[in-house]
Amino acid sequence: MSLTSFSYVLPGRTGQWIGADNYASLLGNAAFLGAIVRTAVFTFSAVLFELTVGLFLASGLNATGRERGPLLGLLIIPMILTPVIVGLMFNFALNPQFGPIASIIRGASGSSVDVLGSPVGAFVALILADVWQWSSFMALMLWAGMQALPASPLEAAQVDGATTLQRLRLIIVPMLRPVIVVAVIFRSAEAVREFDKVFVLTGGGPGSASEVLDLFTYRVAFVNWDMSLASAMGIVEFGVALIAAYVFFRLVTRGGREA
Repeated sequence: MSLTSFSYVLPGRTGQWIGADNYASLLGNAAFLGAIVRTAVFTFSAVLFELTVGLFLASGLNATGRERGPLLGLLIIPMILTPVIVGLMFNFALNPQFGPIASIIRGASGSSVDVLGSPVGAFVALILADVWQWSSFMALMLWAGMQALPASPLEAAQVDGATTLQRLRLIIVPMLRPVIVVAVIFRSAEAVREFDKVFVLTGGGPGSASEVLDLFTYRVAFVNWDMSLASAMGIVEFGVALIAAYVFFRLVTRGGREA
């Protein structure tokens, strides 16, 4: 379909062969390129924050004893919620009239702020919603990895006077590298195809400020009804995903050999 000119509703688009014209048009499609950039920024920012928060949460879990059970229960709650529910929760919380988060911002700033009405605010809210939901996934992955680490290097560092932060940065993180890479692969694969949360929370707006690639492809296919162009976008995204998967696989195998 990506090599044809096809649409269910547009006149004259009945499946004529046009070769690589759809792919060529993507190179000059500013909206498509913008969606790719926004998707890359969203994925990088969300996964980086999730990894950072998850690492500190995992360190806290690793240092707890019997009270770990309730903490694990609290961490699992965001993960079992569907992205649509999370999007609705944050949409309600950021409502400038009655949202609790919006009320806190209004109390701190002294004026009403429409977070979702601002291009930067909407994009940041989208990232924070994803971080809230999936930091616990990172925490559980990293905590499981910490359980398998040898105790002798940590005990030696503690005897030498290393602080908790130094042990985390200089010993735990390097030894956790294979686990970190796998966790980043899983989260990046999910974040790069984010749709539900964006659709419910911001709708891609204001304007196209938070319109990621999957949402843009959806609109091209089922709002503009340009099925051929949307198919070309899907093929391009699939090719990029294959390349990224190969790069991550090389990182994992190299990290495994070094470990």
